[in-house]
Amino acid sequence: MKGIWSNAEVKKLFSEVEDCKRLNKSLKKAFLTHAKNFNRKPNSVRNYYYTELARLNNDKKRAEEIGINLESHQKNKIKTFTEEEKNMIITKIKEKLSEGYSVRKACMLLSGGNVQEMLRLQNKYRADNKTKKNNVLEFKNKSAFNKITEADINSLFSGLVKLVKKNAIEEAKESISEYRLEKENLIRKLIIDLGEKERQLKFLKDDYMELKKENALLKKKLVISTCFKASQMNQKQSGA
Repeated sequence: MKGIWSNAEVKKLFSEVEDCKRLNKSLKKAFLTHAKNFNRKPNSVRNYYYTELARLNNDKKRAEEIGINLESHQKNKIKTFTEEEKNMIITKIKEKLSEGYSVRKACMLLSGGNVQEMLRLQNKYRADNKTKKNNVLEFKNKSAFNKITEADINSLFSGLVKLVKKNAIEEAKESISEYRLEKENLIRKLIIDLGEKERQLKFLKDDYMELKKENALLKKKLVISTCFKASQMNQKQSGA
């Protein structure tokens, strides 16, 4: 029945969640995928996952029987920055910004490619900026502003265009890399599934050959038995 979850389906759902966590993807993707494959509603899958997780945390033995590693499903503990860590990370981000990187790219580089850590650094940087009035520097000598020429403005605009283009290219490369990783994982899974199907096909082929041999043997026995009975009948008719 649709409302009943087998142990195999429970393990499949938890495995899909682990895959999303490993690839730093939203758990919503796991719930949507499972709902589509098992003809369920995404919200029902999400609610069941969290309810079942709570039950398994209270019943470790059942989790082991199903083959679920509960450590992979625990919520990440919130890490707080010390004042020294905050100042250091903001300084490093600003250094990257001065090199032409976007805040997102700077945080991604400093996090070593870890998306969750990147978001943590990015949120801290933006939260720190909100505590300041703004990032605009006032001219101490306002008369200097009047000396800016059209060439200066054009040069500044050209620099901004190059910076925006560079950031767009970097973000496009990141998106392509994430897409490629996702497809590589999908291909790897399909290859594993194909190998399993080939093994099953070999077993079925072996069973078929055995049945074919048994069938041939039975036919041979039937022919011998028929001939023997016919011979007996001929002998009786001859004797009569």
